[in-house]
Amino acid sequence: MNTIKHRAENLNNGGSVTVYYCGYEKCEGGHFWGPAVRNQYLLHYVISGKGTYTVGEETYTLHANECFLIRPGERTYYIADREDPWEYMWVAFDGFDVLEILRRTGLVSQYTTKLENGDEFIRYMHEMIDEFNKGSLFKVMSGFYGAMSVLEESAHGGAYTREHEYVNKAIGYIKSNYGYPIQISDLARHIGIDRTYLYRIFSASESMSPKQYLMQVRINAAKKMLLAGTYTVSETALSCGFSDSASFCGRFKRCTGMTPKEFVADSHKKNQATIHNNNALYGTKTIQSVAFYKI
Repeated sequence: MNTIKHRAENLNNGGSVTVYYCGYEKCEGGHFWGPAVRNQYLLHYVISGKGTYTVGEETYTLHANECFLIRPGERTYYIADREDPWEYMWVAFDGFDVLEILRRTGLVSQYTTKLENGDEFIRYMHEMIDEFNKGSLFKVMSGFYGAMSVLEESAHGGAYTREHEYVNKAIGYIKSNYGYPIQISDLARHIGIDRTYLYRIFSASESMSPKQYLMQVRINAAKKMLLAGTYTVSETALSCGFSDSASFCGRFKRCTGMTPKEFVADSHKKNQATIHNNNALYGTKTIQSVAFYKI
């Protein structure tokens, strides 16, 4: 396969998860990037060869069937081995559901991981890359979620335990009912297990308590409503499970460091900055579908 590097501005599914660009390259010896920072999460999968990845004070040597994750805002540097340079695929993404994706794939607290089923992961990545230049959002996202599912299975050793099933049921219940005044006891009763047991297995799996996860889901849902620009703060609060706008605003600021109004203004400012940077990089013409992007 020849080197493929894609970037698109229109493949946005509303903020839950957005794939910004993806690609493939067989690098030359010594090919490097950085030290610099990225604006989105960027996941690389090494097909063959080797190289090193440095983030902060840590340096990782990576080989075939291994992935490394770059987080937004962190200074990173990576370089292909001079004698046996790596061949890799990548995808850049961001969105409100990314933290959950990282938890499920085992990357929430680490930068690298090894895959058990590299061939299946490559197949999904190829599907995503091939569809990217056609502008097909749903096929691109199908490839992305397929690749993430391979990472998830690898993180769990290729099999799910009964505890994983309980946690997944809890997550599904929370996502379906976050707008209601649900209690963790309701959650445990729905699954059919003891509340203390649920707390323990949920915290071990998701690195947070069920109550913290519920609040995260509510805040993320509120962010989407606020950015839509068609709902009042009061409507957003009640729709996301808060008793009134005052309690919502207080909780929102504790979780994000900003009031709802400040959050919307900050998001608009960042969007304008992104448009400005893209215009400076690609010219003043708005990118409607696909252009080439050097990674």
